[in-house]
Amino acid sequence: LDPSRITAQVTREVAAKLATLARELEGAGHTAERVAAFLTRCLFSMFAEDVGLLPKAPSGSGAFVHILRAHRDQPETLRHMLRALWTDMDRGGFSPALAAQVLRFNGKLFKGWAADEYVLPMSKAVVDGLIDAASSDWRNVEPAIIGTLLERALDPVERHRLGAHYTPRAYVERLVLPTVVEPLRAEWANVQAAALLLATEAQALGGRRGDTRMDEARAELRQFHHRLCTVKVLDPACGSGNFLYVTLEHLKRLETEVLDQLQALGDSQAKLGLEGETVTPQQFLGIELNERAASLAELVLWIGFLQWHVRSAGSASVAEPVIQDYGNIECRDAVLAWDRQEPMRDEAGNLVTRWDGLSYKAHPVTGAQVPDDAALVPQWRYVNPRRAEWPTADFVVGNPPFIGNKRMRDSLGDGYVEALRSVYGKALSGADFVMHWWHRAAQDVRSGTVRA
Repeated sequence: LDPSRITAQVTREVAAKLATLARELEGAGHTAERVAAFLTRCLFSMFAEDVGLLPKAPSGSGAFVHILRAHRDQPETLRHMLRALWTDMDRGGFSPALAAQVLRFNGKLFKGWAADEYVLPMSKAVVDGLIDAASSDWRNVEPAIIGTLLERALDPVERHRLGAHYTPRAYVERLVLPTVVEPLRAEWANVQAAALLLATEAQALGGRRGDTRMDEARAELRQFHHRLCTVKVLDPACGSGNFLYVTLEHLKRLETEVLDQLQALGDSQAKLGLEGETVTPQQFLGIELNERAASLAELVLWIGFLQWHVRSAGSASVAEPVIQDYGNIECRDAVLAWDRQEPMRDEAGNLVTRWDGLSYKAHPVTGAQVPDDAALVPQWRYVNPRRAEWPTADFVVGNPPFIGNKRMRDSLGDGYVEALRSVYGKALSGADFVMHWWHRAAQDVRSGTVRA
C-alpha cells in the first residue's frame, strides 16, 4: 500500500541487474565509459516503452524488448537493429525497425548515438540480462538509479577523485528541503492566504466588484506559478544529477498544488500549465567535470520530468521533441577557469612529472604497497587562472568533492594547486578543496540573491 516502498524495491532490483551487466561488458574488454553510455541508452529505451513513449511491437511486447528477443541469437543483426531504433528515436517519424511511427526524441540523448561505438557487441548472457532488466516496471523506477549505475561503473579511485558518488535520496533531501523547498513553500503559504482572502471578499461583494476581486485572486496564484516556472537551481558539482532531480520533483509537487488552487478558483486554463508554462529541466543547472556524469545528469532530469508528466496527463500529452537540448548541464571545472594548459618544464627545459596518485607496486623488501615511481603523468601550468563563472541562479545546492589539503597536490597536481592558491589567495592556502568550492559559492550568497 506504500508506493515509496514499491519504488525502492524496484530501484534496488534494477540497480543490481544493471551492475551485473556492467561487469560482464567490462569483462569483455569494453571501457567503463562506453559501457555506461551504452547502458544508459538501453535504460532510457526501457523507460520510454513502459510509459508509452514508444509504440508496441507487432508481438504486443515493448519495442525495445521485442528487438532484443527477436534477434537474441543474431548479435550483429541485433546491433544493427538497436542502431536503427535509436536513429529513428532521434529523428522521429516512421521507424523501419518497429514498422510504426515513433515520436521525435531528439535532444542530446540520441543525437549522434547511432555510431557503432555506442552499440556494443553483446553475448547472449548480456542480452538475457537486458531482457530481464526490461521486465521491471520502469514507471516505478527512481531516476536516481542513474547515480547508482554511475557509481558501479566508475572504479573506486576515480569515484573518490571526482566526488562522483551516489548520494541517497534521504541525504539529498536534508539539503534540498531547507535550502530550496521550504523557502518556496513559505512564499506559497503567503500567496495562498492572500488569494483565498481575495476570493472570500469576491463572494461577499458579488457582481462586477466581486469578479474583479476574483480576478485579483487568480492573478496572485498565476504570478506565483510564473515564479515557480522561472526559478533557477544550480548544483556546481552535480555528478549524475540526484540533487537536481529531487529538487525538480519537489517543485513539480508544489506546482500541482498551485494549479489545483487555480482550478478551485474557477480558472479553466489551470491544467493547461502542463502544455504551456511549467516547471521543466531547463531551470535546473549543473556544472560537472566528468563528461559521462554530465550526460547522465541530463538523463536523470528528463526521466524524472517525463515520469511526472505522464502520470499527470498521460503519454499522449507529451510534445515533440520529447527531449530538449537546453544546455543546462555544463561539463567544466566549477572552481577554476583558465585560458589554456601548458606542460610544466624545469629550468633545463625538461618535462616536469609527478606520480599519478593511483598506481602502486609491492616494495622489493617489505612487500608493502608503495607508490609506483614509474607511473608518472605530466605536471601542467595553467595560463591566466581565474575564478570560474557560474550561471545566474536563485538557489545553490550540492555535495562538492572532498579532497583534503594534504592530498590536493597528489590528486590535482602542483600546477592546479598553485593556480588555485594564486586565485583564491592566502586566506585559503591551508584549506581543503571543498572550502574553495564553498568560498566560490559564498560570493553569490553574499550578494543577497542566492541561497546555498
